[in-house]
Amino acid sequence: MKKLLFLFLGLSIIGITSCKKEYVTTPNQTIYYTIDASTWVTNDGGKTYTANLSFTNTDIYQNTSDGVLVYVSFADGVYEPVPQTYFGVSYSYEVNNQRVQLRIQSSDGSSTITPPGTISSKVVLIPSQQ
Repeated sequence: MKKLLFLFLGLSIIGITSCKKEYVTTPNQTIYYTIDASTWVTNDGGKTYTANLSFTNTDIYQNTSDGVLVYVSFADGVYEPVPQTYFGVSYSYEVNNQRVQLRIQSSDGSSTITPPGTISSKVVLIPSQQ
């Protein structure tokens, strides 16, 4: 009987210690940009302006599976999420594997606007496990 008890306890200890949960996390990456006033480009007479925020070779992003969050800052240290409307100007963006294109236009879509001066932006690249 004692042999059976020791066998059961031995197998229980091996079974309990061999099960180990492992959590694998994929870290995101945050990239900070300063968008100078001269960076904004228009092709429609001032109704829409764009600024390209390029990725470097070390940035981790695949357009087919990963996510991107974009924020802009008009005051020191206060980042607001894009898309948004700020003082009648609509901010949006589009992404591919090489860059984020930040786009601004009037909230009614037809008025001409003055592009902002120098602003800060941060882009958060969120890799996804497949």
